[in-house]
Amino acid sequence: MSSVSSGEWHRNAACATSDPETFFPLSYCHEDQVRPARRICGRCPVRTACLVDVMATENPARRWGIYGGTTPAERAALRRAGLTVTPAPTAPSVGGDAA
Repeated sequence: MSSVSSGEWHRNAACATSDPETFFPLSYCHEDQVRPARRICGRCPVRTACLVDVMATENPARRWGIYGGTTPAERAALRRAGLTVTPAPTAPSVGGDAA
């Protein structure tokens, strides 16, 4: 996985080929409107990088959309609780190519 700061993670995002409207439902309070985005985020290989990025860059006064499987209210709650999301460390390469 690419570093979060490089923004290259976007290329591997499950949402890259999805309808953007899916991530901006009319109501975040109705799970049936949020569920389609959560399903896509749930299978995304860069979900954590997405959430790290939005938590680091999102304007608290303008929280919109489903990112990393979270709603604006969920991200606000994470911030209020003082929780931070950090990317998982990448495992060092051990050994070499199998012969």
